[in-house]
Amino acid sequence: MKDLANSPADLARSNPRAASTHIQTCTLSKAKSQRMHDCRLGRIPAYVDQTKLRDNRVLIRLRPLTQVRAENARLREQAGRQRKMKSNAAVVMMGVITFGVLAARDFMKLSPKRQNRAFRKLARSLAKKFATKVESLVVHLDETTIHAHFMLRAYDHSGHPLSDNIKRDATASIQDLTHRVLVRFCPKIERGHRKLDRLAAGANYVETLHRSVRALHQDLPREIEEREAELAALEVAKTELLASIDEGRKKLDRLSEEQRTERIALASHKTEMEARARDLDARDADVRAQEDKQQKREDGLDRREASIDKDKADLARERRTQLLAADQLVKREEAVKAARTEAEKIRITYQAALAAMEDALAEISDGTLRRDPATGKLVMRDASLLRALPEELRVGLLCPMRGFVDIRSRVNQRSRELDRRDRAFEEKLAAVGEVITALAEGRAEISDGDIVMEDMPASLKALGETAEDRMIQAILDLIVRAGEVGVGALQPARDYEIDGPGMG
Repeated sequence: MKDLANSPADLARSNPRAASTHIQTCTLSKAKSQRMHDCRLGRIPAYVDQTKLRDNRVLIRLRPLTQVRAENARLREQAGRQRKMKSNAAVVMMGVITFGVLAARDFMKLSPKRQNRAFRKLARSLAKKFATKVESLVVHLDETTIHAHFMLRAYDHSGHPLSDNIKRDATASIQDLTHRVLVRFCPKIERGHRKLDRLAAGANYVETLHRSVRALHQDLPREIEEREAELAALEVAKTELLASIDEGRKKLDRLSEEQRTERIALASHKTEMEARARDLDARDADVRAQEDKQQKREDGLDRREASIDKDKADLARERRTQLLAADQLVKREEAVKAARTEAEKIRITYQAALAAMEDALAEISDGTLRRDPATGKLVMRDASLLRALPEELRVGLLCPMRGFVDIRSRVNQRSRELDRRDRAFEEKLAAVGEVITALAEGRAEISDGDIVMEDMPASLKALGETAEDRMIQAILDLIVRAGEVGVGALQPARDYEIDGPGMG
């Protein structure tokens, strides 16, 4: 049977049990048209059964194509492309997943959920192969056979166009990947005949070309009818064969004893047929064993899918943990923000305190900040900045302010005392000058170590114990000793009477 299935005549034709994937680049305008077709927007083609429009399934919804184009431009820029992207540059890589006549019948036996998983798996595998992402995936059930349209971003993650990576060997690998993915979901799907093998088996080159969706809509009904006609012919032949067998049995029943020899021959033939039947049963047992083996394989795939579901659940739990950590981070950021707000308030408060302190120092310098002698309270020109401070800070500032005011007051008092003493000293010096003048003019005399003067200045009558008074008293004592020595002693010294270095 296998040799017959792979005969040159069959190999030259396309494989009806195969699935295939075809892709091509698509500009922005063409992508918009394809989106209209995929989503059944605008005019509905004549080959579409509008009663089945609701059966179509959108598995991945296309985002705005302008966003896809902008992302392509960003990837090109990151890849170091200096030239601006052309207006007719490819935006997406569109593709279609189709089935042969028999492959479509087998695939339709799957549940819609399993069909969707198969399409998603194939589209994502293609995206992973070309290092890009799936932009859309739509399943059509309103046409002749089931098929799926998908779009991939036209640039990979490194910013290179997919058209650079899709060569002849890549096209063959796409068909290999299609078979490898879909056979996991539908084991009866086969790998399509390779183009070179079909050409070597005698197929025309035109027959090996990829047919468009429109051509498929024209050719598939005819191919389905041909296959159905072949099946009908086989059914007729089977019916005729069964009728012939029944007729033979009836004839055997009517045989007479005279035809025993012929009946023995027929019995021998029956024995041979039974042997063939046993052989067929054995072959059938082999087929069942293969089916059991396939079932075990499917069970293994189911276990693997269960493991994948478990990994997805673990990933979801990890995702929830990350979200919880993100929430905690947000709360921490909010706490930091609140702390910053509080710090800002404190900074503003202390800036106001600094301004109030500077204003107080300015008033201390100007003398407008003083202590009321009656009440002992501080009095200042403008207390608005001080009153605006919090009570605790205001009370804390009042203590050094009082200290500054008291220090200022003591300094002023000391300055006034020094001024008074300076004026008294100058007055006493002037009085000493008057005494010297009176002695020189004879209006005063020295008697018993004292100066006797009729109008002695009052400032010299009662000298105290201050340093200034002791100095004045020392001067008066010198005048007395000079008077006792002689009047000449009060005469001013002349230069020639003084000898020594620097004189002459």
